[in-house]
Amino acid sequence: MARSDAAADIAGVRDGLRSSSDPRVEATRAKLFDAVRELSAAGEDISVSSVAKAAGVGRATFYTHFSGIDDLALHLQETTFHALALEARAEIAQGGDALAQSQRALIAHYGAYRPLYAATFSVAVPRGVESRVAALMREEILAHIRLLIDIPAGVDPDLAATYLAHAAMGLIASWVVGDVETEPERLADHLTDLMPAWMSGPIALPPEIAADERNEEYPK
Repeated sequence: MARSDAAADIAGVRDGLRSSSDPRVEATRAKLFDAVRELSAAGEDISVSSVAKAAGVGRATFYTHFSGIDDLALHLQETTFHALALEARAEIAQGGDALAQSQRALIAHYGAYRPLYAATFSVAVPRGVESRVAALMREEILAHIRLLIDIPAGVDPDLAATYLAHAAMGLIASWVVGDVETEPERLADHLTDLMPAWMSGPIALPPEIAADERNEEYPK
């Protein structure tokens, strides 16, 4: 089998695992995410070898799930964005202060995994990791905007979601890599204050968001 064919096969397996609800797959991903957090908390080097060793799995198992550390980081953020978005929608539907809570939870997540994200955000490539993460965040923001009952006249949901995602990720990435120095709480407060007030408006919660989905777990 040609190397390109083998790579395509492995990529196909990874894509299938990402959407899998198999308890064994979820357990392995959880072990890898937990390992990254433990290494981050200990200030240890984060590499495929160190993560696999800390998780108690082989490198081959790691590569079955992720193409590398940057891919793991991207998936970790995607999982977190989605879970936080579901929590925020449920909180808004109940009249809670979802915006501030979600920003605090988001920054707490980046703080817990800061060494991992610092390494990935520091890679200087055209439209690199930061832009790909912003694209993931944009999808969740856009989904939220489309649920809002009152959107200001003239606001284009796609443009608004793109702007908000890239602005937020630009600030978060600058904090993660150390270009901006501030306390996590202050950063979360600024992200909240800089968000348009209409983003906290009432939403029409779709019936397909079931109660168990609103409580979906994310790596903290």
